[in-house]
Amino acid sequence: MLSGCPKPTAEKISQPVSTRSDVPIKIAYFGTNEEGEAIKRAWGAIDEQPIEIAAFSMNHSDTSGGFEPLIEATRKSDLVIFPLMATAELRAAEVVVPISDEHFGAMEIELGEFYSAARNGAARYATEYVAIPLGARLPAILSTHAAPSLKSWKDYNEWISKDLKGKGAEPLASGWAGIMFLWRAASSIDQGWLFSRDNFQPIIHSAPYEETLEQMLEVSKFYREKSMSPDDIFRAIQKGELDGGIGFGSSDESNEVDVNFNPLPGIENRNRIAFDPFSPMIAMSAMCRQSAISKRFMNWLAGGEGTQGVRRQVPSFTLTRAVINADITTNASRKTAYETWLAERLKTPVTLPSFQIFAADEYYASLDEAVLGTIDGKYKPSEALERVAQKWQSITERIGPEKQLSAWRRAQGMRA
Repeated sequence: MLSGCPKPTAEKISQPVSTRSDVPIKIAYFGTNEEGEAIKRAWGAIDEQPIEIAAFSMNHSDTSGGFEPLIEATRKSDLVIFPLMATAELRAAEVVVPISDEHFGAMEIELGEFYSAARNGAARYATEYVAIPLGARLPAILSTHAAPSLKSWKDYNEWISKDLKGKGAEPLASGWAGIMFLWRAASSIDQGWLFSRDNFQPIIHSAPYEETLEQMLEVSKFYREKSMSPDDIFRAIQKGELDGGIGFGSSDESNEVDVNFNPLPGIENRNRIAFDPFSPMIAMSAMCRQSAISKRFMNWLAGGEGTQGVRRQVPSFTLTRAVINADITTNASRKTAYETWLAERLKTPVTLPSFQIFAADEYYASLDEAVLGTIDGKYKPSEALERVAQKWQSITERIGPEKQLSAWRRAQGMRA
């Protein structure tokens, strides 16, 4: 099954492909048809090799389809673009081919080194490089004026309630509340993360997480609008509808206004990064038919010539590497204010695992539902997190504790 993907040399990776094949590169893509078309146009501008993209809808608010359709599509494709949280499923199904250290290094020589966080927390799974990160958006404190020094989430709450008088927001839309909770926890919890390393028992209902959710609930009472995504918040700040909050910036310099970007509160936040489970990755299928051009496409999409335009049309795509060849792409060498801030944050080497386990969509959906229920007044924080822990334990028992523990250890860069 792997005969179509022979181990390439560094020379093959870095040399441009001069011979066009009439056989299109087939790509399974979790995203929209419109985004797929944007990728096709950008690629067509620099290479005659045809590509076909089959889009599979999956987003923060809808994970009901699971990963099986994506796995089946990968078996019929050369490449797959998938959410970070599908890593364990795709790897266990043996539908993606790991990238050797030699090949990964050759890719970096060609277009630039990947930022430490993207390399360690996304590209690498256990002792292997399994994919190339295409997006690594991280949340920032956004403000139209210089934000005060926010050392803690208590400081943040006071900033929203007193300084901004409620004219702020954080991502609490359906599908986003769960990851916002995790970003808060990552910046304030300095020991352990979600599950026990020893037996995979949930620790989400312990005191530090409960305190995180209580603070989240407290400040939400001051927000004038709660159901917003990170991009909604940035646009509202641009329009003057909000004065600050938490969100992402933009890759579109023409629309950028004077917005300040600062790290989330908490001392630990400067040393620990948690990625959105939906961060996009690209990997080679085990059934690829033309590995040389497919690998070139992978490397190109992560920061090659013309990909700045793709990032403007696909918000989840960001720069994940320090592009070194400015001669081939002047656009990629010019960063927006958010991209400049993000590049610095992505140099942080310490990352936290992001649901790279089996049935990750179910674990995440139950967390998101509980956080939303708390904000809406349906649950108390302690009750909500107890419900999450029970649901997670139920999923674990169905999948198998040892299987999940093995995946969890791999997600943290350890051998199973």
